[in-house]
Amino acid sequence: MISDDKQQSYSAGSLGSMRNILLISFGAFIWSIYLSIQGQFLNDYIADMVTYTPLKISLMVSLVAMTGAFASIIFGAISDNLRIKFGRRKPFIIIGGVFSAIFFFLLPFPNAVAAIIAINVVMSLFNNAAFVCNNSFIPDTTSKKKLGKVNSFAALGTSIGTVVGFAIMMINSTNTLFFVSGAICSLGFLIVGIFIQEPINQSEPKKWYESIKETFHPRSLKNEKGFFNFLISHFLLHTGINVYIPFLLIFLTQQNNPSSGELIGLGLSIESGEVLVIFAVMTVVSLLATIPIGIFSDRIDTSLFLLISRVVFAITTILLALTPLIRTLNPLFVGVLFIIPYGIANTADIISRGALMHKLAPKEKRGQFLGLTVFVKILAQIPGVIIGGLLAQFLQGGYQFAFVFGGVIVLLSLPFISFTKIRTPLIQETTEKSLSN
Repeated sequence: MISDDKQQSYSAGSLGSMRNILLISFGAFIWSIYLSIQGQFLNDYIADMVTYTPLKISLMVSLVAMTGAFASIIFGAISDNLRIKFGRRKPFIIIGGVFSAIFFFLLPFPNAVAAIIAINVVMSLFNNAAFVCNNSFIPDTTSKKKLGKVNSFAALGTSIGTVVGFAIMMINSTNTLFFVSGAICSLGFLIVGIFIQEPINQSEPKKWYESIKETFHPRSLKNEKGFFNFLISHFLLHTGINVYIPFLLIFLTQQNNPSSGELIGLGLSIESGEVLVIFAVMTVVSLLATIPIGIFSDRIDTSLFLLISRVVFAITTILLALTPLIRTLNPLFVGVLFIIPYGIANTADIISRGALMHKLAPKEKRGQFLGLTVFVKILAQIPGVIIGGLLAQFLQGGYQFAFVFGGVIVLLSLPFISFTKIRTPLIQETTEKSLSN
């Protein structure tokens, strides 16, 4: 008779097929298009409105963050304890993903910033319910020894999707841009939700709210100390990233502030394709590095690899602050030169932290625990964008200082990565060894 642990391992191995890996990569591709439009173009779109200030973008991103944070942990817990034939993750990917994309069709109509913020908040509620369930598919269907490889395929989809997202931004009509984005993303989420293969879970379900209470019980926190140290590092990482990321497109496209003449960024053009070139170069470099990074991260200590990646990522982030100062050489060349090391470091960090996160998440609560990572990631947007908004609003050269502040905060996450420990139960470790022989 096959034990439950061994049966679960067989299920994960059989479902970790190329079909599922390709669908996971395709899902990452669609989410990158979605986030490029929702998280970058929408901010630039609002920046063209008469009533725009940097702090209004900070407010929008903060509200979206709070909504998404609560949605991710709640729907992660619900999906862990859902037992229907269709699957426990798939319904949320289909409903949440498709509905969030459909809201793109509404964005061209309101002329008020408040209405756009309200629509964006609702989009975040649906999309984060879908995202946390899609993210749970990776450890659900992949053995621990191949998590780096599968995360590298997801990173491939992310890189290509980012370029496609910026290519869509070259559409001259804003209405058409939102309609095209909504059509592509809603169809993509539907394909992923319908065709991905989900393992059957025979464990006894709990009430989702009781599961959440149990997770935050002091005993649970103590047992999963490594995972919660990872969460602290995750929070600091994304706080640092969100100091500059909401203003990234503004930084790339605006040369000087029209009202003050303040130096803002590189002054590249979306219409002529200069911004697309920047992200295309970053994507090509990332694509070339992705699979080797994924294979290499599976062969060495995951925490050590993440530590090295994080240091390089922080340094390359800080260096981006220098680009406006030397843009007289050639803004496009300068942007490409600095984006190459940033892209490689970012790819290494994404793959290694994904592998570590999936190894640390306990099997029976993956949706909830990975929901916690989304919760923490989104929660980090609140202090991050507020810091970035204040820098951009009140500090001369604030857009550049955002990269410096962001990089320093990213460095603060390093001690907590070194504190993480992967706790593998003895019976699970024995099962994995027997299956590999």
